[in-house]
Amino acid sequence: MKQTILICCIIFITGFANGRIWTDLQGRKIDAEILIVNRNKTVVLKTARGKTAAVPFDTFSDQDIRHLEHLIDRNEREKLHPVSWQELNDLFNIEIWQDAFLWDDATAETAERMKLKAESKTDFMENHRAYPLGDEKILDEPVYASALYGGSNSVESLSFVFLNQGDMPLIGGPKTLKKIEECGERIHDALVSKLGKAKRDSLGKEDLRERVWRWDWNQHAIMLSLQEGKYVALRIMPSERADRSGRIRRVKDDEIRKRVATCVEQRSNGDVVVRNIPMIDQGPKGYCSPATWERYLRFLDIPVDMYLLALAANTKIGGGTYSTKMLEATENIISSNGRKLKKVDEEISPNAIAKYIDQGLPIMWRFLSSPHFQQVADSNTAQRKGEDFEQKDVPAGGIGGHICLIIGYNRQTGEIAISDSWGPKYAERWVPAHEAQRVSFGLMNVIKW
Repeated sequence: MKQTILICCIIFITGFANGRIWTDLQGRKIDAEILIVNRNKTVVLKTARGKTAAVPFDTFSDQDIRHLEHLIDRNEREKLHPVSWQELNDLFNIEIWQDAFLWDDATAETAERMKLKAESKTDFMENHRAYPLGDEKILDEPVYASALYGGSNSVESLSFVFLNQGDMPLIGGPKTLKKIEECGERIHDALVSKLGKAKRDSLGKEDLRERVWRWDWNQHAIMLSLQEGKYVALRIMPSERADRSGRIRRVKDDEIRKRVATCVEQRSNGDVVVRNIPMIDQGPKGYCSPATWERYLRFLDIPVDMYLLALAANTKIGGGTYSTKMLEATENIISSNGRKLKKVDEEISPNAIAKYIDQGLPIMWRFLSSPHFQQVADSNTAQRKGEDFEQKDVPAGGIGGHICLIIGYNRQTGEIAISDSWGPKYAERWVPAHEAQRVSFGLMNVIKW
């Protein structure tokens, strides 16, 4: 009997041996390798100096405990992939993994080792992003955008965009298509060289359905998308989520209603604002519509990707998306998640806005952006904060159609709050309602149940 137990222990050791940086409850860190994970909630570690010790789980941070519990749960159900996490980091040329399982890693710590900037943090999710615009390489290819998405505790998915027609306005035509396709082929070959032949799979559905090459590695689905010469993207998500075509497990509508209701903040100065709307920075392209729709949908627990939305809406080289195409694409997503898109046929005023904001529902708004309007938004917001305002540049460029979110109102001052997809600095700005009405195209929408 004792011999049998010993053999089981040895299997357990060989299945999970790997190095990791551990953090204890005092915040101290140590680099050590797992030798044995015991079901009595202790782990035997071996330090870089060769010392071994049995340590209780509750010595460590919550993140480390989740990792150890995952190892116990996985015992004898799945062997580790022969390619190590260190080899994958070397292949990608970026520190994505610190062990063989990413999905219990804290989002902010993962972003730090990947050198991504914090973009947004709400009570329910956080995301980090970088726009190296080809100045950095992943898988030996210039990467234009990197994004890391997490829930309230840990990492949920990763996305890398290598070439995208919206980022290549100066090339255009067949040359753009050829460069994108060649980039996708090189990335495919690099992954095959390490992980073997991929299987064909799909993500999403209907207008947002992508055909992808998929590699599975230790409960990670690594998926390469080459979309009709329009962009090359690589996404990494839990294998079980990829098995559902990228959909997360749906939260009940009653829970979402309760959650968005808690996001309505009433301030002492009369401001009423919807909080916890994630920021998505559209980057250096005309992706205001896809980025803003991604923000709204993620706020309602419907994860989408602005690049895929832009593809579905037929965004052209150099950016710029027709609102009707985008409405069609997003309406399909919204209806498939049991919700509906409602048009708001009212003039912009605090009273008209209030009936939606008070429910925790932001409003999609299309209008004519101009240097004057942006200056009004910046100066008015600065004045509210008691700050001096000096117009140095115009963040939105020249005059043209633009989409943002209306996220609040103030009846006392006659103002509304807007939120643009240009980064955290533009998450909340205030403008007089009459100024907003003056430039409005009369196109407003909300997502309802």
